[in-house]
Amino acid sequence: MTCILVARKKAGESMSYTALYRTYRPTDFNEVAGQEHITTTLKNALKNNKVAHAYLFTGPRGTGKTSIARIFAKAVNCEHAPIENPCNDCPNCLGIQDGSISDIIEIDAASNTGVEEIRELRDKVKYLPGYVKYKVYIIDEVHMLSTNAFNALLKTLEEPPAHVIFILCTTEPQKVPLTIISRCQRFDFKAITVKEIVEKLEEIVEKEHIEIDKDAIEQIALYAEGGLRDAIGLLDQAYAYDPDVITIEDINQICGAVSFHRQLEIVSAIRQFDASAAIKAMDELIVSGKEVSKICQNLIQFFRDVLIYKNVGTTSNTSSLYQNDDFINLTSTMSNQRLFFYLDILNKAQNDLKWSNSPRLYLELAFIKMTDKEPASESHLLEAIAELQTRVSELEKMPIAIETPISIPAAAQSESLENEVKSEPLSEEQNQEKTIIPKLENQTTEDGKIAEIDEKITCEDISKSYSIEFVEEVLNRGNREDKNDLIERWNLIRKNNTSGNLTQYASILESGTLVASSKDKVIITFASAGVCNRLMKPSVKAIGKEILTNAFKREIDYIALPANVFQMISDEFINAWKLGKRHIKLSPITCPDLRDVSENDEESVTQTEQKVVTDAYSLFGDLVKVKK
Repeated sequence: MTCILVARKKAGESMSYTALYRTYRPTDFNEVAGQEHITTTLKNALKNNKVAHAYLFTGPRGTGKTSIARIFAKAVNCEHAPIENPCNDCPNCLGIQDGSISDIIEIDAASNTGVEEIRELRDKVKYLPGYVKYKVYIIDEVHMLSTNAFNALLKTLEEPPAHVIFILCTTEPQKVPLTIISRCQRFDFKAITVKEIVEKLEEIVEKEHIEIDKDAIEQIALYAEGGLRDAIGLLDQAYAYDPDVITIEDINQICGAVSFHRQLEIVSAIRQFDASAAIKAMDELIVSGKEVSKICQNLIQFFRDVLIYKNVGTTSNTSSLYQNDDFINLTSTMSNQRLFFYLDILNKAQNDLKWSNSPRLYLELAFIKMTDKEPASESHLLEAIAELQTRVSELEKMPIAIETPISIPAAAQSESLENEVKSEPLSEEQNQEKTIIPKLENQTTEDGKIAEIDEKITCEDISKSYSIEFVEEVLNRGNREDKNDLIERWNLIRKNNTSGNLTQYASILESGTLVASSKDKVIITFASAGVCNRLMKPSVKAIGKEILTNAFKREIDYIALPANVFQMISDEFINAWKLGKRHIKLSPITCPDLRDVSENDEESVTQTEQKVVTDAYSLFGDLVKVKK
């Protein structure tokens, strides 16, 4: 564990004590943390003597609004003005610093909300300052003023005397009337980052000789939620709690927060669907003085950190505690979907806690819902989905597949189909067992090991069946008007081919997509390479050409290609065309799934196949094997 170890302050060194946030209030713009966009603008305005008559400082608490207002009041009244930073040495700067100069007036609007106080201020504005050049009115929490008070301030704010500057500070600018905002230069303060808070705390720790763990400083910065004053105040409180060595457990004890290890214990129990262990850990925390709302809030923060780690990685707002091995291992067991499921439950429980006299009950119910293993519960369904996703992922990573027969659904072999098949005897090949077997590279042996098959898929010479010259002729002589005309009348393929075996092949052809035409030749694409192999068999192609002639009343030849193959050919053609080439020559067609079917004419074109087999061919192509 990293510690900052320094010498201790001697007892009795100081008789009085000033809170650390007051001791380390910045005295010039260079000491302000995290507001460079504001300090740079104000320093330039001061240096160039372009000071406005009214400013509005807005932003979260403890981010430096009042401190910068006081620094600005010193700088504008410094004896060396115009100057970008107060010197803090002249009588004016020192007098404003210790509050002895009465021309810098700070008003707490929360205590002076009435119109009478503002009218009194308005009456006093006209008097010249007694000691310095400008009277500066710093009105803190200005949004607390009443409507009448704002109206009384309005005219004075718009046209104040030349010797008056107004600085309005608020944490809720939406409550300030637009008529007031429009008369001011507005500066929006941002929450200070964890890194900037840590740097400031380390500086204070070194100057104050405080011994504190590094993790404890980071935890203070996280709990401060962007407010440097809150962070310094928490450090002061922790130093009073443990003057020896401030640890992260001290910080958690002071803030009433749940330690990281107890959060991890509860979350691990939830992840293991152990509601009893989660509730027991919660009960122990409640007995030790932790509030139920704080436990719920810390768990929401924990799951938020898991989401950030899984999807973004480490950030400047993530504690180093969340980089340990237990945390990382836990994040790997939870999906985003499950994390959002947990967060939805906890957010609802947190809202219910606010209105309940038994807050513990709602958190117990939340734990039970998060660990519910009933078959119909959302928690159980999420776990089942996660298991399925894991199994699919493992299968996808396997370099080889297992040969698995896929039986044709019994529903497909209806009585009507059987009668249709009986009308004509089947060939010996069609009489075989009707089983579709995917063609795979490897198979499983009896001992469960995967054996390799010697035959490897290669791109064989398919130029006799799939002529690239045919494709070149169609693309070089392409006729867009004819292609569009054929596409519009594509439904005629089945409509004009309703007799005999023409119907089956017409259905297959019509399921394709016409992508190019040169009047007498066309290119048709299909999703499956197996369909293309079948349609390019000489005997089948003769039927296909007859079907196209019947449909469009002219002789048309075709080539059937897989859509992905044609896409590659098309890309090559377009690239060559863009380079100014004409009569383009293309690379030969290659595809592991395409076959040379120029002499493979096993198919009997005179036989009528079962519709179920035809449909299987159209879906799976040459992966279909019909056996006895």
